[in-house]
Amino acid sequence: MPVTLIYRKQEFHLEGTITVKDALQKLNLSSASHLVTRNGELLNEMEPLRNGEVVKIVPAISGG
Repeated sequence: MPVTLIYRKQEFHLEGTITVKDALQKLNLSSASHLVTRNGELLNEMEPLRNGEVVKIVPAISGG
């Protein structure tokens, strides 16, 4: 069962154990402008993602 990434109501599936940073790179997303959560917990970019997990990618919004 692959890692499921949910981004803007779309699902992406990646096989194998990869890091958050690798997953974002595969989707052409910047780790500086996106947050990744698993079960409501914020993950750092070196956190491993394993087959069967579901994670959400959320664009970081800042204002001034």
